[in-house]
Amino acid sequence: METKDTVKRVVIADAGEEFRQSLCQELRRAGDIQIVGETGDGGELLRLIRELDPDVVVTELVLSGLDGLEVLGQLAQMPQRPRVIVLSSYLRGAMSDTAAEAGADYCMTKPCRPETVVTRIRQVSQSIAQDREQDRRQDLSARVTAVLHDVGVPAHIKGYQYVREAILIAVQDMDVINAVTKILYPEVARRYATTPSRVERAIRHAIEVAWDRGDLETLQKYFGYTVSQTKGKPTNSEFIAMIADRMHLELQTA
Repeated sequence: METKDTVKRVVIADAGEEFRQSLCQELRRAGDIQIVGETGDGGELLRLIRELDPDVVVTELVLSGLDGLEVLGQLAQMPQRPRVIVLSSYLRGAMSDTAAEAGADYCMTKPCRPETVVTRIRQVSQSIAQDREQDRRQDLSARVTAVLHDVGVPAHIKGYQYVREAILIAVQDMDVINAVTKILYPEVARRYATTPSRVERAIRHAIEVAWDRGDLETLQKYFGYTVSQTKGKPTNSEFIAMIADRMHLELQTA
């Protein structure tokens, strides 16, 4: 799938200055591609990548200084690297496989149409967005899990899974807190192949267990100093909303 809604930051590397300038000019016409750097030198390419943090690198294999394969080898050691499209006249025989094994995300043989390069840049950029969203979801899931453990919700009871899922949904869309019965419970129920009423009861049980066995200081940490052992337990929606709001704020400030 092509994505045209976000700007892709791209570095171009090719030892042929005329070809490089022509390609840069054509890519800029796409509207959603920003050329943030260009070079014909492998060492300079690595420097640009480290300094500019581009989304995508389009590189020839033959560069001055370090060649394209050497650049790919060094990029593989980076914790976060851009997507790499190899655009080369030397992708003959097993060279495409060699480039792919070295870390190229896509290989293209010169000559090719600039429109095709634009399409490939959009495609590999889409995979970046998907990976980032997956990382974000994993991070959020880990944070919610840590909070539930902290407040004393036992992981073995059914309500643990339901309240965890409800919080994750609420972080993505805080408006569901105003429609717990009509939207949130049915959505959790759908994901776990059960009924909304069972979801509601299981979450209620999970909260009651947490409140009975939880540490007062820990509960105050998450629910404020209005919490006391003599006051009533929060409703399902209050419990979900308080934790979801905390997670939402943490993600915004991260």
